[in-house]
Amino acid sequence: MISIPIPTFSSTITISRRFIYYLLIFAGVLYNKDEIEKMVKEIFFEVFPTLAESNFGWEKEQKDYDNWDSFAQLNLITFAEAKFGIEFSLEESIEIKSARELVERINSHLK
Repeated sequence: MISIPIPTFSSTITISRRFIYYLLIFAGVLYNKDEIEKMVKEIFFEVFPTLAESNFGWEKEQKDYDNWDSFAQLNLITFAEAKFGIEFSLEESIEIKSARELVERINSHLK
């Protein structure tokens, strides 16, 4: 438990760590694994609008997508950076070859 003094009152409010965790998630400052995966999947469907749900795969690589070219790569990276408020290095941007790798890179920046 964390006690936060409130200057206008003579008492304090006790807030649990769990409450703070959920508050940060709600505020978009902290994401859990499921949310990150959901958002990455949404990014993939934005970048590849003709991609069918059945053709999406976390382990599918760049070579498995017909239209994953350098422009699509740039869009994936840019959308992820904007959604999560992070910035990938040039090397990281080049190394991402699957949805799973994108999730892993995002996680490494959010920790």
